[in-house]
Amino acid sequence: MNRRAEIAHRCLLLANKEIARGWHLFELEAPLLAHAGPGQFVHLRTGSSTDPLLRRPVSIHYADPAAGRIRLLIRISGSGTALAARRKAGEELDLLGPFGRGFPFLDETAPALLVAGGIGMAPLFFAAVQRQRAGLPFEFFMGGQSDALLPPDEYFLAHGIAPLIVTEDGSRGGRGLVTALLEERLAGAVKPLRVHACGPAPMLARVAELARSAGVPVHLSLESRMACGVGACLGCVVHVNVDGKVEYRRVCRDGPIFDGEAVCFDN
Repeated sequence: MNRRAEIAHRCLLLANKEIARGWHLFELEAPLLAHAGPGQFVHLRTGSSTDPLLRRPVSIHYADPAAGRIRLLIRISGSGTALAARRKAGEELDLLGPFGRGFPFLDETAPALLVAGGIGMAPLFFAAVQRQRAGLPFEFFMGGQSDALLPPDEYFLAHGIAPLIVTEDGSRGGRGLVTALLEERLAGAVKPLRVHACGPAPMLARVAELARSAGVPVHLSLESRMACGVGACLGCVVHVNVDGKVEYRRVCRDGPIFDGEAVCFDN
């Protein structure tokens, strides 16, 4: 049996709930995927035909091995995700995965700073729940364009999580970028700390810069368009610094989590 066949799953969609404008929370019966960790993802076939042809990578938002269920958080950003958002409870979804390397060091006792930009919240929420249940310290910073485009406070509080939120228009929390929260926190940091972040590339570049200046380890979850999701097409390569040399790495197979010190955002 080939590798692609081994990782294909038909999963029952138990619920599809819109938790914010354009944000859809899927709950799936998926016992063979429920062992996944924060930072891993699945490759979702969004429709039931060949249009759209390509699958979409979706971070695993939560996994419950005991119940054999996973949750996916999808934000509508194009035709594929819009099609996925129309799927109804009782349908079967075609998934490949779980793929990728998850966030490392989530079980260490040093405080973790979780920094999310927009839909980058999806894997970091999973990390936050995991640390919260283990009694490990963390702080959750989240940024977005506006209040209407972010999940409500109640969504987080239901899981015992209270993120510090800022929006670009000031409609929720402070006005500004989530990286400003991180900069302020790192300015008075008592080490050791570790930063985990997920969001758009400009945000991640700034996170890496701030962590480097503060001497704090940082791991980044990179976002990328993916055609195959298994490392064959090389369509999701990024530049990383390996022993002083710039090399290519595949987000789908070598990531999506990378050491922030190594990622070459200038390229």
